[in-house]
Amino acid sequence: MQSDRGPATGSVPESPADRADRVRRRVVEAVSDSMRSVQHREHGELHLYLSLLQDRLPVYVATVADLLSNVGQASVHKNLVMVAEATINFYDEVLAAKVAVLASPAQLVRLRQVMGPRQLGPHQAENAVAAYLRQEQELGRVAAEVEPPAAARLLIGACLNCAFTVLLLGEDAVPPRHEYATGLVDGLRLSP
Repeated sequence: MQSDRGPATGSVPESPADRADRVRRRVVEAVSDSMRSVQHREHGELHLYLSLLQDRLPVYVATVADLLSNVGQASVHKNLVMVAEATINFYDEVLAAKVAVLASPAQLVRLRQVMGPRQLGPHQAENAVAAYLRQEQELGRVAAEVEPPAAARLLIGACLNCAFTVLLLGEDAVPPRHEYATGLVDGLRLSP
């Protein structure tokens, strides 16, 4: 995620806790703006979704941010399984509310207006995972032929699909969480 602090020249790198707090503040702003600008009852699902994000997103962002501080530490596999499990858990918690928003064209437009300027969205997790993979690739811990952005999209997208499948068909439709996440990371074939 990009910092809101301006140029990084001579500045101290942002800690995962600071990054999570910055995202929490952006989500709180989004919820507040949405509540003020849309007083219609028809946007209740949007308010519920944004409220869930306000509560759940900072924890998820901190986990993804921790990934970047783990470059060269533990194993790439272990680090990505941790992020995959966190991603599945995050979407398990917010996806039902998000689907309700997506089902309404008016609410979807409003959601885009609220989230777009704040650079909130699933692309941020993909960007963080891709940055992590590039750094691990530079250390020789990820195969040179791996395309970090593509691998990141595959991982995050498959996690979202897992949460969607659970929402649609129930918990029994997918393997246990850790097993599912491990299988996803194995399937990326990242080892040099």
